[in-house]
Amino acid sequence: MKLRNRIEPRQRWREQGVALITVMLVIALATMLAVSMMRSQHLSLRYADGLFSQNQAMLYTQGSEAFVQDLLIRDFDNDKRENKQVDHPGESWARPFPPFPVEGGMVNARLSDMQGRFNLNLLWHENAVNASAQTYLKQLMKNLDVPENLDSALIDWMDADNEPTGADGAEDDYYSRLPVPYRAANQSLADVSELLLIKGFTPAILERLRPYVCVLPSNALLNVNTAPPQVVRALTDSMTLVGAEELAQNRPADGYPSVDAYLDEPAFNGLEASAREGIKSFLAVRTGHFELSVDAVIGGRHSVLHAVLARGDSGTLRVVTRDYGRQFSSITTSAASLTDMTKTETR
Repeated sequence: MKLRNRIEPRQRWREQGVALITVMLVIALATMLAVSMMRSQHLSLRYADGLFSQNQAMLYTQGSEAFVQDLLIRDFDNDKRENKQVDHPGESWARPFPPFPVEGGMVNARLSDMQGRFNLNLLWHENAVNASAQTYLKQLMKNLDVPENLDSALIDWMDADNEPTGADGAEDDYYSRLPVPYRAANQSLADVSELLLIKGFTPAILERLRPYVCVLPSNALLNVNTAPPQVVRALTDSMTLVGAEELAQNRPADGYPSVDAYLDEPAFNGLEASAREGIKSFLAVRTGHFELSVDAVIGGRHSVLHAVLARGDSGTLRVVTRDYGRQFSSITTSAASLTDMTKTETR
């Protein structure tokens, strides 16, 4: 009897100990679950907050696009009212936009004249080579220390036949024998980056050309009012970079009213009549294509938009392309920035 009395308390202690351990395990498990749930909830809230900031930033880029469209429409209406269809750096759309603070972040935007650069599609127009545009492109390449003979392969890439243009040309026979074969496009360029598919063009050459060339419909001419000195210099082989800079600096405040008025400048006195007429075939004083670049930063989240806007003869605007995949730092600089850039180059 005494032995039983001694054993029963020990069993009760063991049972109580097991119960206590079980309770502690349950509490530990519940604590771990609670911490896990709180952590999961915290991550969900952070994700939702980031997603909200990202969407908000994207909306700001779209709002910037709407603002710029309104600006370009009003600019067209003002020019029409004044009976002066000229686009130049003194207009409101061409002035640099200051950073715009918004709740929780900042919006940076740039608007540039795409026709202030040479349109590569001018080289092949109406199923024929534009000889004046070809001469201009070769001079531009020469000024930029780019091989001048690349124009032949570029022409072959755009023309409809399968016959190489001279020894430097390239058609399907060349491209089909590459390690990764393909065929010539036999049509106008769709983007400047397409140059990398063409014989002789390298990434280094592309980056050298990119600030001074563009790819637009073949009726998009070079606007002499917004073209930077490096682009202007290639109009004649006798012009120096210093002369081109002086020409840009002496540009009328409200732009040249016509191409003839521009070519009447002393810098073009040495041009023969035939060369002058040839240059006029791809020059203009108006712009129909603009590039908008926007970087909206909200809560540390970026949304970058690059859009090409086309303005018709009636003033209507349409968005040609939207690109959310490029970096803001890779934006093609404006005409004013290009003017500053050329001043640092070797003369």
